Amino acid sequence: MPRQLNIRSDEAWETARGLAEKLGKTTTDVVVEALREYQAKRRIPSTKVTPEEADENFRSIMRSVHDANLARIPGLTSDMSDLYDDDGLPV
Repeated sequence: MPRQLNIRSDEAWETARGLAEKLGKTTTDVVVEALREYQAKRRIPSTKVTPEEADENFRSIMRSVHDANLARIPGLTSDMSDLYDDDGLPV
């Protein structure tokens, strides 16, 4: 027997029922699809990320940094020390 999920919210019920009518689906289908979509978008706080996901996120960021370094223009820097004097005031 399937487990039940009871949500005591008039807004949730109205939204699910309205979407179900428009889409020709059951309210259960609409809620399940919405939960799956939410999970797929990974809007999960970082404290809930598995170590494997954290490692992959880190590797992805490092790949982006590496790729950005390969694409940088030689001689172009963010050093603006020539715009300030020894006291840190604009020249």
